[in-house]
Amino acid sequence: MIVSHRNQQGFTLVEISITLGIFAIIATFSLLASMDFWRSYSFRSERNLVVGILQKARSQSLSNINQIAHGVHIEPYQYVIFEGGVYTPGDPNNEIHQANPSVNHSGMTEVLFDQLSGNAHVTLGALILDQGSSQSIISINDEGQIDWTN
Repeated sequence: MIVSHRNQQGFTLVEISITLGIFAIIATFSLLASMDFWRSYSFRSERNLVVGILQKARSQSLSNINQIAHGVHIEPYQYVIFEGGVYTPGDPNNEIHQANPSVNHSGMTEVLFDQLSGNAHVTLGALILDQGSSQSIISINDEGQIDWTN
């Protein structure tokens, strides 16, 4: 009786383990890169939100909306656009925007823009946004010009 043995071809356990290890390493690097990208995107988004809110309040003052000055009050978890010379919590005219809780704020707590001129009155200088390795400084000069650095 003649028995023929075919050469069985396939992958060994070692080859499969090495391939899975390479995929795991690639997946780990991809995850780390995407997390860093997400943190960076989240921080830039928060900075752009703050600048946009400041620009909106200044624009409302320049346009003399409701014939009154407008300002921005900055709290740890929200930004509030308010009308009038003083921020009043609970005022129905307040426009509230939620802040990103992972971004720390320090410095400026309130800015008031004069109606028609847009000149600014700032408390505590510039606003510093900080999220670990990312930091941005938002400043407003007396004429109401808004600048930021990364």
